[in-house]
Amino acid sequence: MKFQKLAAAALVLALVPAAATAQFYESTEDIPLGEPDPNVVAIDWSERLVDTPELVVPDTLEEWESERPQIRDMVVETLGNIPERPETVTCETYMTGETPILTFEKFYLDNGYGDRIPGSIYIPKDLTEKAPAILYLHYHGDEFETGQNELLFSWPLADEGHPLLDEFIERGYVVMVIDAYAFTTRSGMGPGYVPGTEEKETGLAEEASLYKYWTVQGISYMGMIIRDDQIALDYLSTREEIDPERIGVTGMSMGGTRANWLTALDERVKATVSVACLTRMQDFIKTGNIKWHAFFNWVPGMLAKFDTETVVSLIAPRPYMQLMGDQDIGSPVEGVRYIQEKMEEVYALYDAIDNLEFHYYEGLEHDYLPEEFELMLDYFDKHL
Repeated sequence: MKFQKLAAAALVLALVPAAATAQFYESTEDIPLGEPDPNVVAIDWSERLVDTPELVVPDTLEEWESERPQIRDMVVETLGNIPERPETVTCETYMTGETPILTFEKFYLDNGYGDRIPGSIYIPKDLTEKAPAILYLHYHGDEFETGQNELLFSWPLADEGHPLLDEFIERGYVVMVIDAYAFTTRSGMGPGYVPGTEEKETGLAEEASLYKYWTVQGISYMGMIIRDDQIALDYLSTREEIDPERIGVTGMSMGGTRANWLTALDERVKATVSVACLTRMQDFIKTGNIKWHAFFNWVPGMLAKFDTETVVSLIAPRPYMQLMGDQDIGSPVEGVRYIQEKMEEVYALYDAIDNLEFHYYEGLEHDYLPEEFELMLDYFDKHL
């Protein structure tokens, strides 16, 4: 028995690397500090992802229409305990103005959650009939000072120096835009303070606090952004200048993601152009570029139930176009093509494949080209 214990102890010592043998140090300060150690990771993070259920598109439209309500309910449920939207939209206009080609109003919408959503609506002069409308959803880009101001800049038409807004107005569209949480007029209005001060957080710190504030209550950041976008749509639909059956939605980057989710969950959107953001989360996570996508894009528990193809499948058979660079860091192209294949299966059930367009730009990273912007406008002209 004693021999067995000695043999076991000898075996353990034999297995201990020489570096792990006991060392004597003159003081606690001499003990080596820990450094990054690759030995602490036994399985690569990309191999530990949950097995996400595949979207299986049925063979018939009847089967799909039967399954679709359950799919939609699942997507909505994953967004968390999102507060109900107000039954009636309350709008306070605080500024009006005009240019040679348009009139505008700046307003607040009561979102029924303790916030007033700041936004603007731009109307072509001399309308003779109800016009189509565009709900323009702004990008992120860590440019928190931009928000709804994106429409007033010339990018991606920088060479022409022509504001994006004017392009829409000259084609006869009423255009509306709002600020998302933490952007422009809502910057510094979140729940968090700079530690040790009475100063409100802004930028990424504010976003992080919003994410924490909602997540611990079972509410997703994405869900709250889409909720505000739907309230904007509620208000836009009431404007006498527009035809509520001809509302389109577009945006780039975060705006493109917002467009995808909003259109999937709200049938009032009749046509959508999403630019540079159709991210299949499984593929994106495996790139290791996790920090690249902001907090809003991380819906708690999503991959345990579905991936992005399931969300955008709900858009069918309405007109949808995706404009994407094949080198976009935020949307690995393999994942985008997989989403496209799934969407094509669903659109085929409706015999509406002509309503679905994907355009890939070789060598383009996360950017928005003038030719893409023109294609977007032409698409809305065709479908609205």
